[in-house]
Amino acid sequence: MHGPLTVEPLSRQVTLDGRVIEMTPKEFDVLAFLAGSPRQVFSRAQLLESVWQSSPEWQDPATVTVHVRRIRNKIEDDAEHPRWITTVWGVGYRFEP
Repeated sequence: MHGPLTVEPLSRQVTLDGRVIEMTPKEFDVLAFLAGSPRQVFSRAQLLESVWQSSPEWQDPATVTVHVRRIRNKIEDDAEHPRWITTVWGVGYRFEP
């Protein structure tokens, strides 16, 4: 639980301010992975390896970007100025509790 945002790995459910947020299985996997290591920065390549069990040689890193954008659209008040999943320019993404 991270304040008003709850990520429940066992039930694979995300709630924000008490309401359930619908996510695809992969969106949930990305959010759960990032939330599991708050404030740690993960590159797109690291996320491909950890969440997709793939690599940039086999899968386009833009896949990560698209999934993060979709997650932000679902959980952020303002997806252009994210509070939960922030971008560390030139490095990757991190979850801010």
